Amino acid sequence: SFIFHLSVESALMKISREWLGDYVDLTDLSDTEIAEKLTSIGHAVEAIEQHEGIGVFEIEFTTNRVDAMSHLGLARELAAAFGRELLTGTYEVESSTTDPAVESVPISIDAPELCSRYTGLVIEGVTVRPSSHHVRSRLESVGLRPINNIVDVTNYIMTAVGHPLHAFDRDRLAGPEIRVRRGLAKENIKTLDGQERSADEGTVVIADAARGVAFGGVMGGFDSEITDSTRNVLLECAHFAPSSIRGTSRRLGLKTDASYRFERGADPDDTVAAIEQAAQILLREAGGRRGAVIDVIAQPATPRTIVLRTSTLEQASAGRIGMGYAITLFARLGMNPRTTAEGVEVAVPGYRGDLAEETDLIEEVLRFYGFDHLPAVLPRVTSGDVRRDVILELEETIRGLLAGSGLAEVINYSFIQPSRNSDFSDESPLGIANALTENIASMRLSLLPGLLENVAFNLSYGTRDGGIFEVGRTYHASAHEVTEVPRAAIAMFGSTPSHWGDPRRLFDYFDVKGVIEIILKRLHVDGRFSQAELPWMRRGKGAAVHAGDARIGYVGVIAPEVSRRFEIKGEVMVAELDLHGVAASRKDWKMKPVSRFPGIPMVLSLVHAPSLSVEQVLEKVRSLEVPYLEEVGVRDRYVPESGNEVKTTLGMWYQAADQSLAQDQVAEIHQRLAVRIGEMLPVKIQ
Repeated sequence: SFIFHLSVESALMKISREWLGDYVDLTDLSDTEIAEKLTSIGHAVEAIEQHEGIGVFEIEFTTNRVDAMSHLGLARELAAAFGRELLTGTYEVESSTTDPAVESVPISIDAPELCSRYTGLVIEGVTVRPSSHHVRSRLESVGLRPINNIVDVTNYIMTAVGHPLHAFDRDRLAGPEIRVRRGLAKENIKTLDGQERSADEGTVVIADAARGVAFGGVMGGFDSEITDSTRNVLLECAHFAPSSIRGTSRRLGLKTDASYRFERGADPDDTVAAIEQAAQILLREAGGRRGAVIDVIAQPATPRTIVLRTSTLEQASAGRIGMGYAITLFARLGMNPRTTAEGVEVAVPGYRGDLAEETDLIEEVLRFYGFDHLPAVLPRVTSGDVRRDVILELEETIRGLLAGSGLAEVINYSFIQPSRNSDFSDESPLGIANALTENIASMRLSLLPGLLENVAFNLSYGTRDGGIFEVGRTYHASAHEVTEVPRAAIAMFGSTPSHWGDPRRLFDYFDVKGVIEIILKRLHVDGRFSQAELPWMRRGKGAAVHAGDARIGYVGVIAPEVSRRFEIKGEVMVAELDLHGVAASRKDWKMKPVSRFPGIPMVLSLVHAPSLSVEQVLEKVRSLEVPYLEEVGVRDRYVPESGNEVKTTLGMWYQAADQSLAQDQVAEIHQRLAVRIGEMLPVKIQ
């Protein structure tokens, strides 16, 4: 097979200088000059070797330029680059004499969507033997191993003009007949390498009257291969749908020279020319007599045209390249340019499958003109071109706040088990088509399942304490669209970090709530917490986060039954925020001078029923507009294991901007506040 090394973006192949000379006159140019020109137009020459005293170029082709991966194709490029005529005499051959006595083979195409054209030609009375020195030497120069004169001719033509061919032993075909069809269920074909391989409905199968004899565009069949006893040959040259060849090649794990070209798009218009040239060489190498060409066209190739506008070319070349240069170049490349009011219209040749739009024509002009001949000017950028993404900036800010709070960031897959979604939402999740396993069968509706998987993983490896977070997207389906929702989520488990000499304590609800308060305060969101009961929360240990009338998240302790499903022992504190809601609730920053005068701290102890939440108490205090009261928050809260009374201690900070407050002055204000709270709320003041 052809010697080349494939990568994602390029293919390394060998091209003979002598062979190039069949198509373009290079006699006055050195190997180095040719190599430099090829590299400058985008076909990088990695090395120059010698074979029997003749130069061989090792060239790295980009994979979209399958048309250049042959001697004729590369000669087209060199002819255009050097401004020379393409020598077509050895390619556009006249048909050799046809013998009407040669028995033809009926050909039919039953799957036109997979094979648009199939050309055949029968040669009878051949003698299978080693190829001539001319053919063997050329094949060896580009890294191909000669096999016999019949097979060598098909490889020779593929290397010469770029279109793969195949040869069948006609006498081993049932009928004899050729049918191009889809693969059948449970159909197996033994390929040339002796292995049994299965076909499917997406496979192009070349069949005779009884069975499949080849995988079209990939590999021939063992039962119809050329042997020393072959006397009658059927040559084929076809055009196959690239997607079908690519799918079959990957499914079978079978990469061949033919499949490499067909899956990138062979020329649908040159099957007759290629098979005629093959017949001429084969008659010289193997003798015999030939029949007429059998050309079956199921779907004619649709001509394509592209317009290159004068204004576009001027802009792309900084005014250096005129339309006259482009028209001359397109004519050399065989594109039949025609001037229009806008610029020039070209007819795309069948072998140039890489040309699809105006930008492709710009690239053609620039690479032949020379990118190094264009001025190196940076694009003009102004601050007005910048469009900041509010959500992306918000995500980065939240990442910094959470990392600064001592939490470690994790990144999880967006697809999870469907059962994990149902733990945290009654919404129907988006399913994944052809999921590899059931563990990745649906898109996530919450970030919490992934975080709990992380907690379980860390616990299983002996990490008993930790705090983690993730900033990511969840996916929600409606009747007409899919919505991505940016979210941030937190999970804390085990004990809080502390100085080595201090006693440790377990994380609790207030630790995770405090982190959420840090985020809201930093983003200037007036958030409040209200008691919430959700299926995945431990009863009495959960809250909804609100900003105005909108609910923007949740804070709570994972319910024991949910923890058991994740194989987690112990409590896990979690929180999740909807970043769309956070962004919509942000307020403008308001700055005020820092007071030069000291403040006075005070406390207020209340006893009340558990039904009265801390948020209700704080909201009431803030609504009273107490003089000089700058801050109020929870300092301590005691909830007894039994009983109907909760003790809450509020911390107050009194401070004036223009004076030092006296202790008795603050005490009087604080006492009036205590009396009013006692009158307005069902509490006892202590």
